[in-house]
Amino acid sequence: MSERSKVIDALNGLITTEMCAINQYFVHAKICDSRGLERVAHKLRESSMEEMRDVETLMDRVLLLGGLPNLQRLDPFQVGETVVEMFELHAGLERGAVDQLKTSIVTCDEDGDVGSGQLLRSMVANEEAQLDWLTTQLELIEQLGEGNYLAQQLYE
Repeated sequence: MSERSKVIDALNGLITTEMCAINQYFVHAKICDSRGLERVAHKLRESSMEEMRDVETLMDRVLLLGGLPNLQRLDPFQVGETVVEMFELHAGLERGAVDQLKTSIVTCDEDGDVGSGQLLRSMVANEEAQLDWLTTQLELIEQLGEGNYLAQQLYE
C-alpha cells in the first residue's frame, strides 16, 4: 500500500467518524427540541452542522489526493435518553475523534503530506473545543442539579 493510500484511508476513516457524529448530534437535537429544550437543541443542531462541514472538508481533501470519499461505511451510534447521557455519549465520541485525528496526523507526517496534516491539526483544535464545552456542561449539571440546568435550557 502506498503512503498516499494510507493518508486517504485515514481521511476516509475520519469521514466515517464524523458521519457518526452528525447523526448522533442530530437525533439528540431533535429529541431535545421535542422536549422543549430549545437552547440544547440549537447547540446540538449547530454541532451536527459543524461535523457536516468537517466531512465536506475531508471529502475535498480525499478528492484532491486522487481518492474517493467513502460515505457508505457508517458506524452505529448510541442515543441517550437524558441530556446527561447525550452529553456523555458526545464527549466519548469527541475523545475518540481527537485520538483518531492525532493518529491520522502521524500518518500524514510520515507521508510528508503537510497540507493534510495542517488540516487535521485545525480539526483537533475544534474537536477539543467541543469536548471542553461538553465537559463544562456536565460539570454545570453536577453543580446545579439536572433540573436547574434543564430549566435554563427551555428558551433560546
